[in-house]
Amino acid sequence: MDIQFDGFQNAVPVFWIVILISGALALSYWTYQRASGLSTIWRWMLTGLRSLAFLVLLLILLNPVISINEERTSPLRLALLFDNSQSTTIEKGTYDGESRYRDVMRILTHDTADEREHVVIETYGFDSELFPVSSPEELTLDGTRTNIDRGLSDFLELLDQQEALILVTDGIVTSGRDPSATASQMPIPVYTVGIGDTSRQNDIVVQRVTHNPTASLNSSLTVEASILNDGFPDRDIPVQLRHEDQVIQEQTIRSSEMRSVQQVRFEIMLEEEGLQQFQIHVPEIPGEWTAENNTRWFSVDVRDDRLRILHLAYEVHPDVRNVRRFLREDKQVTLESRTWIARDRYVEGELPDRPDTLDLVILHGFPHVDLDEAHGREVADRFSENALFLIGSAGQDISRLSTLFSGQLPIRFQSGYRWQDVQFHLPAERSSHAVLDFDMPDDLRLEPVRGGIRDAGTTANAAALLRTTYRGNETQIPLLAVQTIGNRNISQLNAYNMYLWSLSTRKETRDFWEDLLNNIIKWTAAQPDEELLDITPAEPVFQLGEPVVLNGFLRNEAGEPEENAVIDMVLDSDDIDERRYVMSNESGGRYQLEIGNLPEGSYRFTGTAKRGDREIDTRTGQFTVGGVNREYLDTVRDDDLLRFIAQVSGGRFLPHEQAEDLFAILEEQIGFEQRLETTSETLSLHRNPLWFILVILLLTLEWGIRKYRSLH
Repeated sequence: MDIQFDGFQNAVPVFWIVILISGALALSYWTYQRASGLSTIWRWMLTGLRSLAFLVLLLILLNPVISINEERTSPLRLALLFDNSQSTTIEKGTYDGESRYRDVMRILTHDTADEREHVVIETYGFDSELFPVSSPEELTLDGTRTNIDRGLSDFLELLDQQEALILVTDGIVTSGRDPSATASQMPIPVYTVGIGDTSRQNDIVVQRVTHNPTASLNSSLTVEASILNDGFPDRDIPVQLRHEDQVIQEQTIRSSEMRSVQQVRFEIMLEEEGLQQFQIHVPEIPGEWTAENNTRWFSVDVRDDRLRILHLAYEVHPDVRNVRRFLREDKQVTLESRTWIARDRYVEGELPDRPDTLDLVILHGFPHVDLDEAHGREVADRFSENALFLIGSAGQDISRLSTLFSGQLPIRFQSGYRWQDVQFHLPAERSSHAVLDFDMPDDLRLEPVRGGIRDAGTTANAAALLRTTYRGNETQIPLLAVQTIGNRNISQLNAYNMYLWSLSTRKETRDFWEDLLNNIIKWTAAQPDEELLDITPAEPVFQLGEPVVLNGFLRNEAGEPEENAVIDMVLDSDDIDERRYVMSNESGGRYQLEIGNLPEGSYRFTGTAKRGDREIDTRTGQFTVGGVNREYLDTVRDDDLLRFIAQVSGGRFLPHEQAEDLFAILEEQIGFEQRLETTSETLSLHRNPLWFILVILLLTLEWGIRKYRSLH
C-alpha cells in the first residue's frame, strides 16, 4: 500500500493561511504569558496544547487530501456464449448432432480446467435472446430461433472487464439482424467455434410463403411460395396447397439444376369468414434428408367487410337511380332499397327492424313535404344511432329536418331557405379531409346543381367540405358538410341534380362524382376509432415449440396510456379447454402475455381491460400455431459469417474439430497469467472523525492542567 499526500483542496490564498496560523499561535501565547503562579514549563505546555488544537482545526478547514494506492492480482475473465437453438442438434455429414455439441461444451469447460488455473469463465446461452447459465449442462438446445446479433448486443450491456468472448454456434441466423455490424463494435476479441456441418444434403424446403394476412370474403387471394430444390434435378416435384388437411390445388415444378429456387403461385377464392389456415406442402421425396421443412403453414383473416347500406328514397328522381346504380356496382356493398309511396308504406316492403345490423343509412329527400308527421318521427327515431348520409331533393321539407333530428345534423337551416342553381368551391381549411382525398383537376368544370345561397350554415362541431358559388360569387352556405357524434359519422349533401355529373361528356366530371360519392359513403360508414385496447400476437403464425407472445397497448378514455389497469385474457380453441391468464404490465400503457408452447391449431383470445370495477375495453383476436421450424430451413454452417465476426473483432475462427486448440491459442494471444491491477482511492482527511477527537483530547488535557494548577 502506498500513501501519498496530494495537497490541500481549498480556495484560501497562502497569505491568509499564514495570517491565520500566526494569529492562532499569537493568541495561544498571549493567553498564558501573563498567567501568575505558573512555572515556565507549565506555561509553555499549556501554550503548546492550545496552539496544537488551533492548528488541527485550521488543518481540517484547509481540507488536506491523500491518495491510497494498492496493487492486487486478479484472474483472467472470459465469457462463453453457447447457441441453444435446435439446429445445433441436427445430425448431418460428419457432425453427430447433440452428442458432438455436448463434447465441445465439455472440452471448453471441464477438460481444460487444469490449463487455466488463473482463468474465470462466465457461461451464457442464447437463442432469441441471451441468458446466463451456471453450467452448459443446463442448456436444453430447443430454441426455435437463432439471433446472434441479439446475443452479442445483450452481452455488450453486461461487459465488465472480460478480456475475450468465445462464441459457439453454427452461424445460421434465423432471427434478427445480420450480426456483422455489432461484431465490428465489440471492444474485445471474439473467438468463434463453428459447430454443425458445411455439407449440403438432398432436400426440398418450403422457404417462404408470401400473402396478405387479411382479405375480404368472396375475394381472390394470391399466394406465392418459394421452393428450394437441393439435389433433385430433372424430377417433377408436386407442390400442394392444403386447407384443413385437404389438397385444394396442386402444381408441379421441375428444374435441370442441382440447386434451384422456384416460385409457385396459387389463387384462392375465400368463401368462409374467420381465420382460415392453409399449408404449402411438398410430399416427401425418396432420398430426401428430412421432411421437417416440407410444410409451411400460413393463415388468412377473412373478413366480411362489405358495407350493409339501406337507401331510403322519398322522391322518384334521377339522383335516386344514380346513387343506387353506383351502390349496386360496388362489390363491397350489400344494398337494401326502400322507396316511399304514401303514409308508412314503401314499394319494396317494410323498413328493416334491425337497424343495428346496418353500417349506413342513406336518407334521400327525407322528409318529403307530404310525409306523415308521425312516420317521419318514427324514421328519425329508428335510425338515431346509425351512421347517416342525407341527400337533398326538390320535395324535401327543409323546415322539419332539423327538428326531427334534434340538432344532430351538420347543417342548420333558417326559414326562407330556397333552392338555386349553384356551383361549388372548396374551403382551403378543409381540403385535407378524408372525404376529399382523391385527385381533383384544377380546371374542373361541372354542370350546375340545385343548392342554397343563404339561410343555412354549419353547426358548431361540423366541417363544411364544399360551399356553394352563385353567379361566380363564393358564399358561406355549405353544399357538403360532415360531423362525428360519439361513435357515428353523419354526412349531409345539401343539393340535388348530381345525376347530371354522371351523364357529363367529360370524363373528369364523371370521375369526380364517383370519387366524391365513394368517399362520402366509405367515410360515413366507417366507425370512428374508439378502440382503447389493442392486443396483437407477436407473430400471425407461431412455429411449433415457439413461445406464444401477445402484446397489448391500452389507452384510457382521455386518450392517454393507461398504466394502472389489469388485462384479463381468455384463450380457447376447438381442441383445448378455456384457459385464463393476466397480462403483465410493462409500463407506459404496454402489456404483454407469454403463454409458452401450444399444440398445433387455431386459437381465439379475448382480452378485457379493467381499472378497479370499471371496464375500459374488450378486444378479441385469433392466431395460429403450426408451420415449419425455421431451424430446419438452412442447415449449412456459415463459416464465412463466423470467420468475419472473429476477424473484425480481433479474434479467431475454429471449427468444432479444433476446439481442443482454443485455449492454447488464447494463452498465446492474451495470456493466462494473473492480472496486476492498481486501485487508487482519494481521501479528504476532514471527513475522518479522528481529527475532531484529537482536538477534543487536546482541549480536555489543557482544561485538566488548568484545573490542576488552579487557573481560571
